[in-house]
Amino acid sequence: MQALARFLTDQQLWIVGLSLFILMVVVRSLAERIRRRRSRAAGEGLSQAGEGLIATSVVGLLSLLIAFTFSLALARHELRRTLVVEEANAIGVAYMRAQLLKEPYRTDLSNVIVSYAQVRQVSGELTGPAQLAAQEHSEALQAPLWQRTAEAARMSDTPALANFLVQSVTRLIEVEGQRKAALAARIPQAVLVALMGFAVGVAGILGYVAAGAHAHRKRVSFVMFMLVTLAFLIILDLDRPGDGLITVSEANMSDMVRALPSFTVAGPGR
Repeated sequence: MQALARFLTDQQLWIVGLSLFILMVVVRSLAERIRRRRSRAAGEGLSQAGEGLIATSVVGLLSLLIAFTFSLALARHELRRTLVVEEANAIGVAYMRAQLLKEPYRTDLSNVIVSYAQVRQVSGELTGPAQLAAQEHSEALQAPLWQRTAEAARMSDTPALANFLVQSVTRLIEVEGQRKAALAARIPQAVLVALMGFAVGVAGILGYVAAGAHAHRKRVSFVMFMLVTLAFLIILDLDRPGDGLITVSEANMSDMVRALPSFTVAGPGR
């Protein structure tokens, strides 16, 4: 069980897809042979009366399960994409509010925010161990970021400015935690294993009830297996942020990092 779950979540997508398709074809062929042998042993024909309803029911249930799982994976993907926009906006707001501080707090806090934004941009573009290292770097920058924010807030002559500055920086740190949690949030392995098992089971049922059918019906079932495999791969791709063809764009973060210098205010703020 655990080995299969790791195979689905860690193995390359094309290997998972090829394995699922071959497994469905093999199970279908085995089920068809079992049906033929049992029919010959019992001296019965391969009548398909009433079996079309069974095939329709199991295929419909498989479609429903795929749709639910796809919806779950897509919702998590959209959450990751939305959090990129929110973090970029939070960084921009914090930087602009830092420009209203007096020196040396304005420059000190602005430099830390810029460094933090650059690390966050790199973190979003990396995968695997490199991404984990970048995340640790960004988390290490949160301590000096907060320290300089607290110092600037205490020394500010404007309580409202200090309040807004603290809110923007805490929001910036909060969104980083949300992005980290969203990256770690994956579809439960048991759900993926169950979906794969159900797909293979449906292939076996189709082979059993379609024994004796014309060759063109067999070809249609193979096309259906390809479509099921494609849908399964899309679900896995959505569930793997930073890996595969479907990734979360860091364009908003990159644009914000490039735009930060244009928000700089020369001279001491008030």
